[in-house]
Amino acid sequence: MGAASVALLLTVSACGGSGDGATGADGGKNEGAGMSAAGGGRPGLPDPQTPFKDVKSLDGALLRAKDLPSGWAEDAQGDNGGIKAQRAACDGPCDGLTFEGVGNYTDGSGALVGTSFKAYGSKSAAEAGYAEETKLAEDATKEEGPQIGNASAYVKSGESDDSALRVVHFRVGTVVVAVSQEYRSKDTEGLEKFTADQAERLGQALGGK
Repeated sequence: MGAASVALLLTVSACGGSGDGATGADGGKNEGAGMSAAGGGRPGLPDPQTPFKDVKSLDGALLRAKDLPSGWAEDAQGDNGGIKAQRAACDGPCDGLTFEGVGNYTDGSGALVGTSFKAYGSKSAAEAGYAEETKLAEDATKEEGPQIGNASAYVKSGESDDSALRVVHFRVGTVVVAVSQEYRSKDTEGLEKFTADQAERLGQALGGK
């Protein structure tokens, strides 16, 4: 899968549904769906009620080169390359969404990793957004993984290992995140560290630390 495919998956424009096509077949709420009860996560991670007040605050919480696991790098290629935040760009109702962000990286095996951030104005709006985002599409299957943030779900999006994406959805307080890695990548350890570090950074930023 090329950079364009991942960029399309995680573009900064998702206001009324999932940014990874994970909608359709499984219509119920999935807070914590596909999550392993054993291992992982960061003990004592707060579940803050406070939202980000401006774009700068969200932008400062996005992981950059110095924060990445060993062997990872920022990827500035493509239309949606780089790492950035902006006000939510909604064609219709924003459903409480206030700011959005993206991050693009290569992992330790050279595979592409994309992140999509949705910052909401309240925790209840974020919980609703997370439930919507973790509905499964017809070509998606749940997978297991360690808990990340306050709620998390693991999904394989696509049927072929050569073109599918490994997607980790998680919520930290008022922010919902989707991290997509090319499924062919063997750097699952790096992905686990990256998602845990990003969740911890968001928790600290929302808590004013």
